[in-house]
Amino acid sequence: MASNPASPPNGSNDVFDNCSADPAVAVTDQNVGEGALFLQPEVPAALVFNGKSHAVMMTSPYDLEDFVTGFCLSEGIIADISQIRIQDVRATLRGYVIEAQLDEDCIDALNDRQRTLEGRSGCGLCGVQSLDAIPAEAPRQVAPGNMPQKVVLAAIDDLPNYQSRNRAGGGLLHASAFADASGKILLAREDIGRHNALDKVLGAVARQSIDPAGGFVLMTSRCSYEIVTKTVQCGIGGLVTLSGPTLTAVNLARQAGLTLICREKRGLFRRFA
Repeated sequence: MASNPASPPNGSNDVFDNCSADPAVAVTDQNVGEGALFLQPEVPAALVFNGKSHAVMMTSPYDLEDFVTGFCLSEGIIADISQIRIQDVRATLRGYVIEAQLDEDCIDALNDRQRTLEGRSGCGLCGVQSLDAIPAEAPRQVAPGNMPQKVVLAAIDDLPNYQSRNRAGGGLLHASAFADASGKILLAREDIGRHNALDKVLGAVARQSIDPAGGFVLMTSRCSYEIVTKTVQCGIGGLVTLSGPTLTAVNLARQAGLTLICREKRGLFRRFA
């Protein structure tokens, strides 16, 4: 029977007790001679803006400054990184609290995107209060990315080199990367949720003052409506995903001018927009 060091201490039934203590927990099984398996955590992260709780998101506890910055940019809460100041990121026994101060002229946009439910790891629109808060059109127009086949394939081939946590944790994490016009990956982030991984990359691009129009996003996930929306919202003109797109995502990409390349069911890559 497997020994489980990740079990809550003192007999507690709370799955989030001490959830922030270890970035990865080794679990061994005496019946399997393959050594320890490192399990990746999935923890609540409370986003607090101007002293008020906005949402609780389930996320991997890495690169949280990038995450909150990218979340605000891709949700249209802020238009520029200068409008947010991260004040504190702290671990608690039940998760993380991320506190940030937004400029006063961002409060209306924040209230428009107020969420009442926790955001699940695989969920992008969970908890938005009204259908009116979901854009029916592309949030902006972008200049289409110029992405020849050799450039796209170069980035795809290089992406596994940026997935160290995914390899250690049994292949459970999504990855998102930003590559320049030559296909060179400039940075990458990993997370249990694909939307979170994208937000982390978008935040990192902004925080490192990288020109978003100078490259494209690469993701290990399928291409959904909100993946396209977040990419376009941040002014990026190219998106590549390693799984297929939804019809809504394709329609939105075409409307925005986004170059969209996805893997189809035969394993080949196809330009959809």
